[in-house]
This record gives sequence, structure tokens and C-alpha cells, in this order.
Amino acid sequence: MKQIGRYEITGRLGRGAMSTVYKAKAPVTGRLVALKILQPRDDIFEALVGNERLKEMFIEEGKIMGAVSHDHVAKIIDCDEHEGQPFMVLEYFAHSIGSFIGEAYRVEDRSRMISLSRTKHYLDQTLKGLERLHFAEIIHRDVKPFNLMITNDDRVKIIDFGLSRVRGEEKMLISGMQVGSPCYAAPEQERNPKEADLRADLYSVGVLGYRMLTGHLFTSSEKRPALDMLRPEVRGPWEKFLQKSSAKRAGNRFENATIMRLALEKLPVLQKELFREERDHAVFYPEFPAQVRSESVRVMLKDIRGILDLDDLFRPRRYHPSNFTSVSVSVAEEKSSGLLWQRRGPGFTINWQQAHEYVDHLNALSWEGKTNWRLPTVEEVNTVLSPPLHTVSCSNWPLFDSSVHWIWTADHCNKRQAWIVDVIESFFQRLDRDGSASVCAVSSLA
Repeated sequence: MKQIGRYEITGRLGRGAMSTVYKAKAPVTGRLVALKILQPRDDIFEALVGNERLKEMFIEEGKIMGAVSHDHVAKIIDCDEHEGQPFMVLEYFAHSIGSFIGEAYRVEDRSRMISLSRTKHYLDQTLKGLERLHFAEIIHRDVKPFNLMITNDDRVKIIDFGLSRVRGEEKMLISGMQVGSPCYAAPEQERNPKEADLRADLYSVGVLGYRMLTGHLFTSSEKRPALDMLRPEVRGPWEKFLQKSSAKRAGNRFENATIMRLALEKLPVLQKELFREERDHAVFYPEFPAQVRSESVRVMLKDIRGILDLDDLFRPRRYHPSNFTSVSVSVAEEKSSGLLWQRRGPGFTINWQQAHEYVDHLNALSWEGKTNWRLPTVEEVNTVLSPPLHTVSCSNWPLFDSSVHWIWTADHCNKRQAWIVDVIESFFQRLDRDGSASVCAVSSLA
């Protein structure tokens, strides 16, 4: 499919039971958007429910999104029909909490453990979005990592209202259909979705917090290990908070999102007596590599873990003993490699093509007296990464400015994707080239 309505389709982002989400370009402006169209995956399901009923549900979802305006709720841009099927146009986001933690198709597989400061940041914003939804008497009922998008300036946006209940009306419910996602759905929601109130959403946030801090996920019927058994440095207030958030009985949870958020605000993230630095337990190579590739190449997904010695979640198994000093607010020098590194680049995120244009601009200006600036290769970034820390906002500070989250590399994966690196949690990830990340260019001293 190349065109839906006035929108040019450039790729598929995902598909559910009732709809497909495409990445598309808006007419005239060329702005990237997410286009969601009613496309039932199962003909039998469509025949049983009826296309008119599915249309009603789809349009209702658009109305729900259109009725709420909030910094942490995704905006709907447009609604229309294509060949008799309704579609809606939404904000496009290149990142999600699901991709950030590395959650796989098999949700029970281990995911990346995330620092306390980043976990608190994302939970706080999710709860702020739920406060707004619950004020409008909207119960989301499907709060999970891939329904929590991350903007280029690191804000959470709640998406996908296909299972929501509004003001007690069950317009989105089909008899026999599962409401919510395994492990994230509250026990009462799994038993009877009509009984679930706003505390079901809070349960999902509690499970999300546990997932981010431990990398583990459990069903509501399983006995969950104590938090400090999976993450020894996290205990006390955090344990109590997550136990209350994800209590099996709704009456034992926080009363509402505001109360839960205020409790979250009191949780510590910087007390050194509670949170040790993972760097003390990381494994390092004995010395800096003698030679590191500097020419950009194609690095395939199946090869990158072997090339860089990454684990299954694309994190370094060992770290290089980098030796850098801050030259200025803008530049740091890595003495072992003889490379200069930008610490924050332009100060905003751009796509991969724009990243190359930005580097060309640096060279045209002879920025910092250099005309050989370029994007770093995955090997070069790998040599300067540090283990994630609990006590600062960026694991690789002071090399990278604390405002930097993802940076582009020079290497691509395929025709549509290039490699980026998360310098907060130190892992590699593919991103569509029209996605958005920061640029931290490198230059040789010679």
C-alpha cells in the first residue's frame, strides 16, 4: 500500500487484531505521522463482530483521543476514510519505553534493567498522563511499555485507546475479547473487564516500574520475588511503593494517580548508601584497543553482537578503559584514541540524513579549527561507553552532555535503518533513518 487518503505510506509500524499502523508523510509539509487504519487481521473475527461494529469502535477511539489535550497523551491530527475504512492520523514517535527496555515479542523474556532516575522520570510522566485521562473518566486498560512513546525531548506520551472505557460505557468491549496485555493487566481486569476501575491502570504502572528496575515480568498469579533479590541496591521505599502499586487486590493499591505520583516523588534516587554504582561491578578490557575502525560500513543485525561483544540486549559485556578530558563546554578529548568528541552537538535531535548535513556544516565552518568532523562508527562509540550509573542522569557524563540521550552512528543496518546508541543506559539500537537522535561528531587530533 503506497497511499492512504492524502498520505504517502513509507513503512509499517505495527499490526494488531483490528488495525494496522503505518508510518506516513503528510501532504505538502512532508511531516512524518503515524496513520492507523481499520484492517482486521482475522476474517473470521471480522465476520463474527461485523465491520460496522468495528468501525464504531475505531471511530470511538478517535473521539477519545480528540477529547483530551495533555503533554503526556498523544494527539490526534486527522480522521478520514479510505476505500470505506476509517483511519486516524496521529503524532509519530520513533522511540517507546518498550524499545528502551528491550522488551521482546515474548514479553516474559528478560529486558534491560533501567536506572532509578530514569525509571522515576518515566513513571512520573505516565502518571501525569493518567491523571488527565482519569479526570476525563477514561480508563485506559492497556498501559504497557509499547503504548508509552518517548518524544525527542524525552517526554512520555500515552497512545492506543482501543480498549478504553469512557464514563462507564463499554463501547470498546467485544464479548470474549481479552482486554489488556498479559502480565500488565490487573487481576480484576482479566477476570471481568467491566469491573476494572482506574486502579487497574495504576496496577499496570506498578508492574512497569518493577519491569524497568529488574528486567523481569510475572503474571498476577505468580509469586513475585522481593525487589532487592533481583536488584540488591534497590530496597526500602521503592519496594513498598511497587508492592502497593501492583497489589493483587485493588483496595490495597493507591487510591488514584495523583496520590501515587506524590508517593513516587518522595522516593530516593541519589542516596549513595542505598544505590551503589554498577561501574564497581562491571568488567573492563585490560587496555584500549590498538586500532578501531573509523570508516562507515553496513553492520547487520545478526553481526553486531559478535563484532562488539554485546549481550542479548545489545549491551557491552565488557567496557574499554577510555581516557578522556573535557577540553571545553563543547568538546572532549579521548587521549587513548586521539579523537575529539562533541559533547552535545547542535543541542537538538535530527534524522540521519540531517546528521550528515550537520557534519558537513561543521567542516564548512572549520568548527573548532577542524575540517575532518564525521559521525562515529559503532566501534568508536563502543570504546567510550561506560556502565550505567544510578547517581547521575547520564552514564557517560562528562564525555556527553547530560541532555544527550540517543546519538547517531555512521553505520547503517539496512536501506531504512541506521545504528544509534543510548548513552544513558549504554546499549545499541536500530532506528529508522527518518527517526530522530542527537549528533556527537568526532574528529582526529592530527
